[in-house]
Amino acid sequence: MPSDEKPSNRYLRLIEDIFFAKYRKGATSLAFERSDLEASAKKLGIALPKNLGDVIYAIRYRIGLPEGIVRTQPKGKEWVIKGAGRNKYLIELVAVNRILPNSKLLAIKIPDATPEIISAYALSDEQALLAKVRYNRILDIFLGVATYSLQNHLRTSVKGIGQVEIDEIYVGVDRNGRQYIIPVQAKGGKDQLSIVQTEQDLLCCREKFPDLICRSVSAQFIADDLIAIFELTTDDDEIKVVEEKHYRESMRKPWRTSSWTSPRRMKPWRSPRKFACHSRRPPGGDIPAMTGFSHLPAPVVRERISGGTNAVSF
Repeated sequence: MPSDEKPSNRYLRLIEDIFFAKYRKGATSLAFERSDLEASAKKLGIALPKNLGDVIYAIRYRIGLPEGIVRTQPKGKEWVIKGAGRNKYLIELVAVNRILPNSKLLAIKIPDATPEIISAYALSDEQALLAKVRYNRILDIFLGVATYSLQNHLRTSVKGIGQVEIDEIYVGVDRNGRQYIIPVQAKGGKDQLSIVQTEQDLLCCREKFPDLICRSVSAQFIADDLIAIFELTTDDDEIKVVEEKHYRESMRKPWRTSSWTSPRRMKPWRSPRKFACHSRRPPGGDIPAMTGFSHLPAPVVRERISGGTNAVSF
């Protein structure tokens, strides 16, 4: 194998070798295990990545399946890779795989409440997207439910699937007191939303939170200030889009560290006269500063200060 071969090319060669070793014409599902990746890599002379799970992730959400596999798909069907247990996978034909934003949909403008420092230092597109969804209360607006973030990157095991990871999970309550569990799938950059993760999110929430109503949400960056939000559900064993909305954040002046002013260079703040948080003497006498009464005549101030009571009424 050439030392400069891209990881994506290696991944495609691996999955194609595994697929055609098991594929027979007319087949609708093919089972394989993680050990098959190791055997195929040894056969092809390919250096495996340290994280074998990255091979599956990249093909699911980033690079897609190789053309040789795509050509075997019947019309209206697509091959997807699903979890089938611990270190076990299933390549299966399904009706729809990719969830793509509708470019003709009108965007709803919302004010951007994301702290500038969060936007400036988010380490990935996915983190930035999850932060915008959280700080701008986009789920509340989209679902009409008061939602609260429960956990980021929930990693757990689901019966019949194996290990799954939910990008962020919310709990919520509506005006009638009904309680919800809301798994959120977020994809930015070149990553694409997939029904595979949606199916896993739904199964996980129904297993771990059986008493809550599950509403699965997916979020995708269309542009830096434009987010597509989908609510998805299952119908006749297929993932269907319940609703799609696009939200555009209102623009604001970018945050720059160079515009920060040192406290030493800041001018002292002077409050309105009636609050007396300044050093000017009140009319009619020498009343100490910061007493809180310099808006009153001096005799009244002296009476209130030395009147024998600590309680002051305004």
